[in-house]
Amino acid sequence: MIRSDELDRGFVEEILAEPGGEHLLTCWSCGTCAATCLVRRYQPAFNPRLILHKAGLGLREEVLSSAEIWECSACDACYPRCPKEIHISDVMKAIRNIAIREEDERPGVIAEVDVSTCVACGICAAACPYEAISLQTVVWQRRPRRAAQVDRTLCVGCGICNSVCPSSSISVEGYTDLECHDSLVDASYAARPPAGADWQGVGLVIVCDWCLHAASDVEYASHPPEGVKVINVSCSGRVTPAFVTTALQQGVDTVLIVGCKEDECHYKQGSTIAGGRLAMLQSFLELLGVERGRVQFARLGSLDRGKFPRLLDKMAKEVHALGRLARGN
Repeated sequence: MIRSDELDRGFVEEILAEPGGEHLLTCWSCGTCAATCLVRRYQPAFNPRLILHKAGLGLREEVLSSAEIWECSACDACYPRCPKEIHISDVMKAIRNIAIREEDERPGVIAEVDVSTCVACGICAAACPYEAISLQTVVWQRRPRRAAQVDRTLCVGCGICNSVCPSSSISVEGYTDLECHDSLVDASYAARPPAGADWQGVGLVIVCDWCLHAASDVEYASHPPEGVKVINVSCSGRVTPAFVTTALQQGVDTVLIVGCKEDECHYKQGSTIAGGRLAMLQSFLELLGVERGRVQFARLGSLDRGKFPRLLDKMAKEVHALGRLARGN
């Protein structure tokens, strides 16, 4: 039961005064956003309808103390389906702005910068979908130095910045270049059949954490066809050309990257970045004599349940059809 002393009308007015927050009371609480939300598919406790409802009632302490206000990734998959045409992400940002003023911090991992190696090129700042990175003057070894800095209230830990950094100076815990390299090497060896077995090729699937929407898809990823191994990344936009070439060097014969549909990308632009990057890599590898079909990119939407197993089965057949990748000594 909600007590009257918990209701803070001033909190409602604060949200309404924030850019994007003016639509708070426009919400019908129909639940369409919750039914569409990509985050909710993985974190059932996250319910944008409920958060907006509580905020509209003025439950200041309950809303601002909730970790859920930080979980919206602003993918805006809910916006086209909202009958009131509300940008839920804008309202959530308005709520977070108030939390930031009260010195609350986003929970979870964010990108970290190694100031000692950062060359302040600004590529990470340009690539960040959330404008969470800027170049600033910092003190390093008692001297001023320009370096990238991350606003932890805006960073969502997608790792796209790491994928474009030429000096590997920015990274997200769990998906650093070294961790990803080790994961690729381990997966490459794990996919190989036992010694002496008659095998025609090895396939590696690199799948975005947000792509597998059905429990059956997740289960199939854990038990893929023989000769195929699946590893996860935070976002397909985190996959670099070096990931693919490392896998090929380690004995993998075919690589498939799986990302979100462009209009459903959990991190806004990650799938688009990955698609463009892989198209260029395919062209480059062709110049080296590597068939285009050995490196592929596929997208899965929120309604594509059951498609992932078909992708893997198709890949297994293509691995056998293409055979081993010719490698120099």
